[in-house]
Amino acid sequence: MNKRLIIAAATLATGLAAASPAAAQQWRWNEGNWRTIGTTRVVGRDNVVVQLPGVTRQREIRVCALNAPLRLRDLDVRFANGGRQDLNTRAVLDAGTCTRAIDLRGNRRDVTAVHLRYEPVALRAARPVVRVQVR
Repeated sequence: MNKRLIIAAATLATGLAAASPAAAQQWRWNEGNWRTIGTTRVVGRDNVVVQLPGVTRQREIRVCALNAPLRLRDLDVRFANGGRQDLNTRAVLDAGTCTRAIDLRGNRRDVTAVHLRYEPVALRAARPVVRVQVR
């Protein structure tokens, strides 16, 4: 009886230890040098604008899909000086994955908004949460 209890406790501890790093990494605010500057839940099949507060002078940008897959068709980055950069990504993001690091033209651009054109991969109850990260 005591041996079964020890084996069950060891199995449970191993399962929790294996699951914790993946969940912690998925929701991490500052992962490596990446900093999350905007998050939104996408609804339907269209587009969304993520307004970014403050000054975010950065060189690279990436978009991550959380809790559901997403087909990202286009990414339009707006800058404080009125300029914009249109990026055709055409990426399918599985839940918990991100696009590649995309270089922003110029030297340390001030990003004010990101316009995303997307469509969900599967119609289901869970809608993707999109996270915009810069560095």
